[in-house]
Amino acid sequence: MKKIIASVLCLALIGCVQHPKKETVSNVETHPLPAAGSVSESIKSSPVITEQTIVPDIYQYADEPEPVTQIVRQGRYTLVNTSPEEGQKYLLEQMVTVNMLPKKKRSNVVTVEQGLTRTLSGTGLRLCAGSHFNQTASLFSLPLPKIHHQFGPIKLREALQMLAGPAYYVTLNDITRTVCFKTREKPLETDKKRIEIISTTTQTEVVDE
Repeated sequence: MKKIIASVLCLALIGCVQHPKKETVSNVETHPLPAAGSVSESIKSSPVITEQTIVPDIYQYADEPEPVTQIVRQGRYTLVNTSPEEGQKYLLEQMVTVNMLPKKKRSNVVTVEQGLTRTLSGTGLRLCAGSHFNQTASLFSLPLPKIHHQFGPIKLREALQMLAGPAYYVTLNDITRTVCFKTREKPLETDKKRIEIISTTTQTEVVDE
């Protein structure tokens, strides 16, 4: 009996020893890193984006004579100038017609700042923020005269100068397209122009028949 028990125990121990542990297989794929030479070759093979200056430049005619105006025929009897207008090249030279009279669906314009903002609407330029640092806070808070509620057609540059008055001059930032105002160091003389009275004399000759 003891021999049978001993033989059973031996068989159990042998079975435990003979079963190896199962190895886990990883499914993660590995890729080798590219060599340094291949990386530099890929960088060299990528196209280099270059910029070129467009000539002629319509804004570089200061030291050179302006080119001859080109005219093309459009239709049978119409000739069209292909060159840009001054108001298209320089936004302050464009013509504007402004009507700030109160209407039902439009807010009333009561300050100079509101009048300047309405005048610059649709011109591509915007008004600078009023502050004591750029000397515009006092100007923007002034009431807009009624005579300035409707005007034009007039050049935008002259309209802005008219709304600001003789105590200020207009400044323009071409990068941000911002219009601002600064006080003049020396006030301008605002004397009224002399009115010249022109008298005309007409002579009538009577011819006897």
